Amino acid sequence: MSHVFLEMSMTLDGFTAGHGVSLERPLGIDGECVQQWIPDPVFAGAAPHDDRSGVADRTRDEVDRRARAAMFESTGAFVIGRRTFDVGEGPWGDDPVFQGRPCFVVTSREREPFERGSSRFEFVTGGVREAVGRASAAASAASVCIMGGADVARQALAADLVDDVRLHLVPFLLGGGSRLFPDSTRHRVDLAPESVEQGALATHLRYRVLRSAG
Repeated sequence: MSHVFLEMSMTLDGFTAGHGVSLERPLGIDGECVQQWIPDPVFAGAAPHDDRSGVADRTRDEVDRRARAAMFESTGAFVIGRRTFDVGEGPWGDDPVFQGRPCFVVTSREREPFERGSSRFEFVTGGVREAVGRASAAASAASVCIMGGADVARQALAADLVDDVRLHLVPFLLGGGSRLFPDSTRHRVDLAPESVEQGALATHLRYRVLRSAG
């Protein structure tokens, strides 16, 4: 199995998207704030960064850019949920959003594979474990990135499929929407802090998932 990491952006109150996610509002009402740190409006579904001046601000902008680049530098395949695909398919268009990497979509609705933006999309009806297994095979020695939505992320953590967690905290309190970690959970996951970096528009956290020796 390839190295698997989870990549998620969320507000300080824990939301990955606002209420009312739809084809017209891929990140829900006011949800654009969740991914404004990503300097790619097509990928993020958000507005470009505001212009800034000053050495400190430029340095923090570079932190955000490095975090964005890290999604791809060791990644050989992506796993996403069906809602993420459905609301993103239109805005993504033919742009190389996933930089040519194959994508495996966790879904309960069958659909034939197709290629767009130099990536091949395959639809997996056997659950997140099967999707990660197929992504791992496609990635070969490279990593697998699980990047949305929140439900797929929770399933992957509960199934003990994730090696590292990368969280990007944006300085907003959204107040409602899709929460990454609900108030109640049936599965405990122990994490070890790896790094923290402060960007211009997000705080980037990395954790290693701890597994028992048994």
